[in-house]
Amino acid sequence: MNLLTHSGNGGSEFTFVVSRASAQADDKVHTIAARKTRELEMTLTDFHLESSQMLEVDGYPAVELYYQFKNDNHVIYQRQTLILLEDPSVGKKMVSYVGTCPGEFSEYHQKQYQEIIQSIKFHRAK
Repeated sequence: MNLLTHSGNGGSEFTFVVSRASAQADDKVHTIAARKTRELEMTLTDFHLESSQMLEVDGYPAVELYYQFKNDNHVIYQRQTLILLEDPSVGKKMVSYVGTCPGEFSEYHQKQYQEIIQSIKFHRAK
């Protein structure tokens, strides 16, 4: 897992996390997103899915989930982009990119998140 935090005032206004996990041979990106949403509903307090949309990241199908939940009586918003990669040597892998903001994503943080997602390039075997 990789973690990036950014703030203009020394706090943690925006956090960006990258994680990887194995996926099942028959998984599709939309089934992984549905499973992830169910997990979030069961584990996060007052979870509410704001939106879910299909997109592409570097030519791979992806799903972006936008949701909120409560942590210590504070509303936290997250954008999570899930991408399913297939590597013939190791099988399928799921990569998750999560941006977190206390309170709603400002236009500035939304732009930061989108710029990071749009800049992703995966290594492809030749």
